[in-house]
Amino acid sequence: MIDQALHDAMIAACAAVRINPPRREPAPGRWVQVDTYERNGKGDGRILIFDDERGGICWNHQTQQSRQFSARRHGEPVQSHGLRRDPEKERRRQDEQREVERICADIVRTCRHEPHPYLARKGFPDERGLVHDDPRACFPATSFGEVLAKALPEADGPLLIVPGRIDRRITTVQFIATDGTKKNILRGAMGGASHRIATGRLSVVCEGIATAMSVRAALRFLSLSATVLSAFSASNVAKVAAGIPEAWIAADNDKPIEALGNLGTGEFYAAESGRKWTMPPELGDFNDMHMAHGLRALALHLQEVLRDTS
Repeated sequence: MIDQALHDAMIAACAAVRINPPRREPAPGRWVQVDTYERNGKGDGRILIFDDERGGICWNHQTQQSRQFSARRHGEPVQSHGLRRDPEKERRRQDEQREVERICADIVRTCRHEPHPYLARKGFPDERGLVHDDPRACFPATSFGEVLAKALPEADGPLLIVPGRIDRRITTVQFIATDGTKKNILRGAMGGASHRIATGRLSVVCEGIATAMSVRAALRFLSLSATVLSAFSASNVAKVAAGIPEAWIAADNDKPIEALGNLGTGEFYAAESGRKWTMPPELGDFNDMHMAHGLRALALHLQEVLRDTS
């Protein structure tokens, strides 16, 4: 039986990466499958308690967020409780990552540039995105290809594709179904990856693609140019922003989570980043604010933020 300190740390880590805690106490050394907070997130979370029962790790395979946790006592030095290094496993993982990058590039290369129902519902009916009828055509005819295919969101129509780049390499893609279900490609490298939709003097990092489009539209309403990036998840928004001098974060106003000090996920990671940030006054993201109150209201909000941070 794991001690209470480790149990509490596990619960907090689960909340931070947006996965449900396990229904039963995990056995040390064995991965436990759980659901995520997101739609279609059944079985997309994993939790591992390390063999020494001093720590563990949580994974959200939908968002590629991960968080280690430990039962370190006050004043006790931090120790490495990571998984044992397995050179062969690492080599396979690197080969797999190169294969995923090749697949991502093929998916983007075979996309059409056209409007998509998801963008229309988000207030951008004329926006032309990367659209693909069936990314499975780009998967290899192997067991790995079957695993990738099973992780695709269920969709009745074509998928909107949002590529994530680290430097100039496409390391992940996000699939968005017409009903708004989102999943990043399994085993893609999302940490530090982002999708740029505009370039300018300012730099703003957002979570979702629709939020980024609303922020871009509002800044253009103010006659301001900005580099606007979509970074897929709250934790990755902070990571991307940390690598851009003077960047600020347009965070989502998520439901408060007790384990995060009663902050929402977006606010928690934005505040943790050390960057300047803002979020909508009501629950939701800036696209929700745009749709509910109009582009002018969003533009005035951002104008106030820029005035306060100048």
